[in-house]
Amino acid sequence: MSNGEKASAQHPRRVVYGEALRRFMLRPEATSVVAVIFLFIGFSALAPTLFPARLTYISIMAVAAELGIISIGVTLLMIGGHFDLSVGAVLGLTSYVAVVLMRDFGVHPVPASLIAISVGGLLGLLNGYLVVRFRIHSFVVTLGTMLIWRGVLIALTGGFPMTVTIPQGFKDAMSGPLLGGFRMSMLWFFAVGILATILLVRTKFGNWVQAIGQNANAARNLGVPVERVTILLFVITSSLAALAGIIQVARFASVDALRGEGMELQAVAVTVIGGTLLSGGYGSVVGTMLGAITFGMIQVGLVLAGAPGHFFRTLTGVIVVGAVILNTTVARRMANSKPLAGFKRGSSDADAAIRAGAEVGIATGKSGASEGSR
Repeated sequence: MSNGEKASAQHPRRVVYGEALRRFMLRPEATSVVAVIFLFIGFSALAPTLFPARLTYISIMAVAAELGIISIGVTLLMIGGHFDLSVGAVLGLTSYVAVVLMRDFGVHPVPASLIAISVGGLLGLLNGYLVVRFRIHSFVVTLGTMLIWRGVLIALTGGFPMTVTIPQGFKDAMSGPLLGGFRMSMLWFFAVGILATILLVRTKFGNWVQAIGQNANAARNLGVPVERVTILLFVITSSLAALAGIIQVARFASVDALRGEGMELQAVAVTVIGGTLLSGGYGSVVGTMLGAITFGMIQVGLVLAGAPGHFFRTLTGVIVVGAVILNTTVARRMANSKPLAGFKRGSSDADAAIRAGAEVGIATGKSGASEGSR
């Protein structure tokens, strides 16, 4: 009998569930899952007739989708060891480009959107080039470009909103209603999340991103094209910010000088809640998606609970700090803990027992007991 079978025979439920819980806590998504559960329980208790309702879920996903698309790009970049504080300004500036092309030049929304996303990619290309060419920390570079692009947007708009007529077909495709009242932006959010997850965990590029975030010099010595990957990460991040801007243009049919302001910090908060380390090299797109939903739950739940407006920032800050503590402290302790009942780390016995569930553990326990009685 193997170690896993002996362990399951002794304590079937405790071993199977306990080892599964320990391994789950080692995953970056653990923080966001805990946050979603606690917030759902808390807001359901504070607003029992309002929060657990379909309209509430629709509002939560409307908030989470647009912010989540930006946060997914920020997540990939942070896993690669860099920051981008310019995503909010890029969103605003590319939204302006799309509005001007459609309103002043009569360009169809689809090519106008593609041009705006391309402009976003070029802005990201500039950020990445400055970082790798002059060896300046990405925090400083993107802080500077954030101020530049925001100033350019204010100058171009004159500080006043600009409206545009959006064809109904394009509006429906980008942010229109779905079955049940949910918006198309939710599908865009899920599509981007799925593609980013595949890119991160199923491709060589994803392995390069994680290797660079852990140790750029070691990755370079192993043949990873660090500079090229870094620049591409900035391009992806800014392009996703531009995509979120297009969704907002389709939704509001306008752009203003403050469009996207503050979303860069919200994206970082969502990414941290999702389990991505600020030091880089470790994170999860799925965790970020759950973090965006957490952010939406906070924003909508506080309104339904009748809390003062400033509670939104306060509660978000508390969750961000708690997420960092959980990621750095709890995960470290769990990583150093001994696998339950003799399971080896990554052993096939443990994986098989966890996948089989408690029923298999109980069956194994009974068979082990019968063998012992013999």
